[in-house]
Amino acid sequence: MWKKISVMAMTTVMVGTLVACGDDDVKDNNNSNNTQQTTDSGTNSNSHSNTSATDLNNKKFSMSYTEAVEIFKNKHPESDVTSIELSQELGEFVYTIDGVDDANEFEMKFDADTKAILQDNSEKLDAEDANGQERANEKLDLTGIKTPQEAMAAALKQQAGTVKEWSIDRELNQTYFSVQIMNGNQEFEVKLDSKTLAVLSTEQDN
Repeated sequence: MWKKISVMAMTTVMVGTLVACGDDDVKDNNNSNNTQQTTDSGTNSNSHSNTSATDLNNKKFSMSYTEAVEIFKNKHPESDVTSIELSQELGEFVYTIDGVDDANEFEMKFDADTKAILQDNSEKLDAEDANGQERANEKLDLTGIKTPQEAMAAALKQQAGTVKEWSIDRELNQTYFSVQIMNGNQEFEVKLDSKTLAVLSTEQDN
């Protein structure tokens, strides 16, 4: 009889233990699911935040691109400017100024909000680009050009959306503005004559 009672008691304890384990498993699964949902929600939120672009049109900065160019020219007085760009890098708005002299090419980056110099690099030109070759081909003509604000306004008349970045470049002896515009998930590049703002081309980037 005591043997039967002992067996019944052990059986009761085992059943209770299994039920408790089952409850713990359910709780663990629920906690895991909740953690996963929270992580997914956070990931989606971050992803949305990263993909939302700041509209550069009418945005004001402590530093103008002409100030960045002036500092570049003071640092590299024998050089000519070959490219100017304003874009967002790691959450910061950055001017990138490229230039060249007869022997070297230079790149300086500036924080548009704090005016801090973020980068000042140089490297030797290849033989085919040295002795004024790249200077002659890439030098920007900045005399009498329109402002970036005017260029962005003209580009938005051509293509609606949000201005992501702009640059001043040269191609085939013509200095032009390039304005990158986001419209939903589509990205467009509008090129405009730097002096007249005549639209040179509008292309959708792949």
